[in-house]
Amino acid sequence: MTEIFKMPDIGEGMAEGEIANWLVKVGDTIKEEDAVAEVQNDKLLQEILSPYGGKITKLFVEAGTVVKVGEPLIEFDGDGSGAGAESEVPKETPASTEPEPESSAPVDQTAPEVTKVGAEYTSNGQLLAMPSVREYARKNDIDLTQVPATGRHGHITMADVENFKASPASAPTASPAPAASVPETESEKAPSAPVTPAAPAEVKAGRVPLSPVRKVIAKTLTNQVQTIPHVTIMDEVEVSKLMDLRNQFKEQAKQKGYKLTYMPFIAKALAGAAHKYPELSAMVDIEKQEIVYYEDTNVSFAVDTDNGLFVPNVKNVKSKSIMEVAQEIDDMAIRGRAGDLKPNELKGGTVTITNIGSESGSGFFTPIINPGESAILGIGRIRKTPVVNEDGELAVGNTLKLSLSFDHRLIDGALAQKIMNELKALLSNPAYMLMEV
Repeated sequence: MTEIFKMPDIGEGMAEGEIANWLVKVGDTIKEEDAVAEVQNDKLLQEILSPYGGKITKLFVEAGTVVKVGEPLIEFDGDGSGAGAESEVPKETPASTEPEPESSAPVDQTAPEVTKVGAEYTSNGQLLAMPSVREYARKNDIDLTQVPATGRHGHITMADVENFKASPASAPTASPAPAASVPETESEKAPSAPVTPAAPAEVKAGRVPLSPVRKVIAKTLTNQVQTIPHVTIMDEVEVSKLMDLRNQFKEQAKQKGYKLTYMPFIAKALAGAAHKYPELSAMVDIEKQEIVYYEDTNVSFAVDTDNGLFVPNVKNVKSKSIMEVAQEIDDMAIRGRAGDLKPNELKGGTVTITNIGSESGSGFFTPIINPGESAILGIGRIRKTPVVNEDGELAVGNTLKLSLSFDHRLIDGALAQKIMNELKALLSNPAYMLMEV
């Protein structure tokens, strides 16, 4: 019996998704609940599972194709068991006939014959592993070339890495493949020749379709600019004491496996300011003509990745220590770059931090407010600047530039400046922040 597995709705009201990668190929026989593809759904990369077992006779689309919910993905010659499949015998493909070459998955989805240690490689020398698995291995200093793979077609699973971590002595003893041919993570492209300055990427004139993530970003930001009257105030704060406090505990955080950046301190400062000025953690419901004040301050933060901008959030920041907030931010930033965030981590934010400190520039900018919020704080890079100290003397200070965009329907200019002053007071004297927040 021929069965058709159609694109499922994998949550959050999904209308379509991009097939980022096939995990199976024509001719495979799979079991129920086996992973068959990685789907890019808005801002998440998720695996979809087969609802039943059987032999794959056709893949309807190639990797990189955007598929609407309900459209056919895979044709099976199976036993008809399982949910989510629809009995259908396409006229052009009888169940008893082997598929034509052109109906197969793209060539690069088929595992080639290669020399391997523990795991298989794709034709471009890349290990077969989900991004989240790669990031976990990197964080735990595990060489994926030494991890025995138990997944389909040589995929390294999270369980494989966990088992290797528990007993690394059981790993194969053969020499690993050259490092140049096996990038440790998807974002790291190992050079195949001596390092030379990269030539600028050529951009051909013409039209290029928006990626699923870019579609969401474009739609959301356009709506925010058109519906919210934005105003941005800019100021700067001297943060030498904050730098000293961070340096005091940075090594301790590193020993526990995470980075202590300035973001958790700023998140705590926002939570403290929101406690004093509730309008900072609120929104305007224009349809009901009401102001919604949130019970908790959930601080969102922007993560810039190759796939676009992700904005996860740390829940109830006020009730957590700076170290707890730091650990959550570091974890979500890593998983965000790997495309492994959970849906609930991308919703529920009440105020946002966006950081362009890693890039040079003036440090001031005009960030756009996220949906369901009333403000967003932009932070730049800490720079050494001339300041007047407490004794009235000219000195060299460490200055952080702040840009606060706010919804003028809810927050007036005077209130915005009070919020900014509170943030400056907390960031310039973090001991006070720890006592008050």
